[in-house]
Amino acid sequence: MSSDLAEKEREFIAGLAEDTGRDLAGWMAAIAESGHSQRNDIIDWLRHQGFQFQWASWLERIHHNDGRLIYAEDSSRPLPSSRRPAPRDMSDEPPARARPFSNWKPQQPASPPPQAGGTGGDSIQHLLSEAKGLRPLAEHVIREIRRAVPGTETSASGVFIMMSAPNPFAALHTAPQKLRLYANFGPAGAKRSKPAEPASKTAAPFREMLVLNDVRLIDEDFLRLIQAAAAR
Repeated sequence: MSSDLAEKEREFIAGLAEDTGRDLAGWMAAIAESGHSQRNDIIDWLRHQGFQFQWASWLERIHHNDGRLIYAEDSSRPLPSSRRPAPRDMSDEPPARARPFSNWKPQQPASPPPQAGGTGGDSIQHLLSEAKGLRPLAEHVIREIRRAVPGTETSASGVFIMMSAPNPFAALHTAPQKLRLYANFGPAGAKRSKPAEPASKTAAPFREMLVLNDVRLIDEDFLRLIQAAAAR
């Protein structure tokens, strides 16, 4: 099994230069030059460069492993004894190069999400600032919700950032330790959602919620849950 994973990892890395114009060393240098050091920030930055989530997540893992591959042997780059790689959950596999970057092009870093109708911008920016270190994750959540439900508009409502298309279907509460995304997911959320709890002593706007504190939770299943909530 490990040999299969190592082969998938080698294939992914071997295709980087052809698919993106930079090899692994180039991307490791680019990450270092970006100034980001936190896991979520690096993944979010790579997403802005055009990477899909799974590829961005795997490059971040390699970066925090001092540029060494995770599964494949790479004896040419000894790991400095002064720095140990951060622990990683290895339950998911490295990305396969099944879908090359056929239309890949770097993207400029996204500005904070625009506001519906040009109103409530200051209020939303204040709510985003409440997330502190999780603000990049909060902005990423909003972008991904808009990707799942095109035309989604945001507005500030008390302590929540409301999502509407055109009717409200989700609400985001920001805090430094975790984000809460409220919605009525229905049967689609049976495995991931939990009963909604109040936020900042404010009643929950929907019956269920997702607790988000890691960018890895914003996956394809998350997008399906958002679409299910918007369709209810």
